[in-house]
Amino acid sequence: MIRRLAIFNPAAGLGPSNRRLLARLSRLGLVPELASTSAPGDATRIARLSEGYDELLVIGGDGTIGEVINGMDRTRQQLALLPAGHGNCLARDLGVGRLSDALAALDARRSVTIDLMRVRTQAGESLAGTRLAASTLALGYVADVVRAGRTHLAWLGRHAYTAAAVATRPRALPLRLDRGESRYVTTLVVNNTAHLANFRTFHGARLDDGALDVLESDYGWWRQMLHNGAILAGSTRWGPARRWQVRELALRLPRPAPLMIDGELLEAVTAVDIACEPAAVRCVRAP
Repeated sequence: MIRRLAIFNPAAGLGPSNRRLLARLSRLGLVPELASTSAPGDATRIARLSEGYDELLVIGGDGTIGEVINGMDRTRQQLALLPAGHGNCLARDLGVGRLSDALAALDARRSVTIDLMRVRTQAGESLAGTRLAASTLALGYVADVVRAGRTHLAWLGRHAYTAAAVATRPRALPLRLDRGESRYVTTLVVNNTAHLANFRTFHGARLDDGALDVLESDYGWWRQMLHNGAILAGSTRWGPARRWQVRELALRLPRPAPLMIDGELLEAVTAVDIACEPAAVRCVRAP
């Protein structure tokens, strides 16, 4: 019999609804054991101490998933998701973005092995660290939207990021790529998933293709709004300035800037090295 530990983030986007979700899972017999987080880093610590479990069920958002991935035994343990955040990128790609689908996936016990991103960041002269990420890395406009959505507009709940996307004005960010190119951008996104927040932005992207998808823009506010509207409509008409795939990417920032990794913000980053780590973790998927 599979031994499952649920790691629950009570501060995730669904708020009080998470308690009703836990009660439902308990009635279904899907969560015999539960560990709750109370501070950043708790999910990683809990995952590191979970050697007696075969499957870790994350009840939270992309940030909690990222923490668990960095603590679990990926050679032996399987990851399952019950999305309770704002974006839920990985859950959407796995077909478990809705609660009913996630519960059906737990019951069916089908799984897939997916890629991850290994991210090394630096702030100033000191090494900030290396971590794994499952979904999204972003500089510029997207990172600024996340910051606004999590601080000034957090009271809007699920609508926080939508409001932040409209209220945030893109700013030019100097950037140097590993190919020696230097240019200004307003947005740079590196994605492992097809979804960016709530939206399917990278059509055709796969979780198991051994490559990462890169989106780059240099838009002002009006042009960015047209791009956002096209994404909402599922259109590629007002797409990004550039889009390509990579296995590895090195970025250098002459001016320190915030970096968003799976919904979490790192401040004053000056260098980022990203590499695709193929077939890095096994995840429960929709039947």
